Amino acid sequence: MPDFVYDIPLNELAVYFALIAVGSIIFGLLIIKPILRILMGAGPDLNNAIGYGTSAFSLFYGLLLGLLTVAAYQNSERVKEAILGEATAISSFYSDMSMYPEPIRSELKAMLRDYVLFTLHKEWAAHRKGQILDGGINRANSLRQQLAVFEPETESQKIIHAEVISNFQNFNRARQQRLMGVVTAIPNVLWYAVLIGAAINILLLVALRMPLRQQFVLGTITAVFLGVILFVIVALDRPLRSVSGLDPNPIKLLWDRQMVWDEPLG
Repeated sequence: MPDFVYDIPLNELAVYFALIAVGSIIFGLLIIKPILRILMGAGPDLNNAIGYGTSAFSLFYGLLLGLLTVAAYQNSERVKEAILGEATAISSFYSDMSMYPEPIRSELKAMLRDYVLFTLHKEWAAHRKGQILDGGINRANSLRQQLAVFEPETESQKIIHAEVISNFQNFNRARQQRLMGVVTAIPNVLWYAVLIGAAINILLLVALRMPLRQQFVLGTITAVFLGVILFVIVALDRPLRSVSGLDPNPIKLLWDRQMVWDEPLG
């Protein structure tokens, strides 16, 4: 699917898909159907022949669309769970930092607040364009290095440090899963199969022998539904890429309810 498609708002994209579907039927009836009549004839058994020939095609094409729709939905849900998991891990990570001694406690908290602000205001905007910034990776690595140099002096600090390390690993794992949502997409070869199948489907509709008005109504209904299915797959395909992609609401809520109160005034 062309990359510019993901820059179109979903409501406009849905209208474009519907217009393309209706336009394809009109083009097929006016241009393609006369050519097909010359090539295939217009005998009384034409509809039966088309029905026999397309029964297997309809089955396999419908199965392909169904599987792609489910796969795209599952990808979107996995990314949504990763965003929630990252917010949960950051919350636990941030809370456990309060048990560290100074000055490392304030340093770690400031670094994590900086990471959250960078994610909300810069990295998410880059995700909308299909990009992953190095700033988030560098900030996570800085947190790791800061934790690595800390040496607990008491048993309680050792327990706290082990818990913080565990929460950092959970945070890093969820972050990697979220970043995968930027690059995960249906392969181009599958899109070729879907689009070619859609064209064949329209071609078979216009090849049927029936009154023009009935064929236009039937073809339009079928084509619009096919356009809706393709629109759903596109909308779910890259959950962070489009202008209407997933929002960082769990991370934003974490900042508003937990971290903002520790921001230094002035």
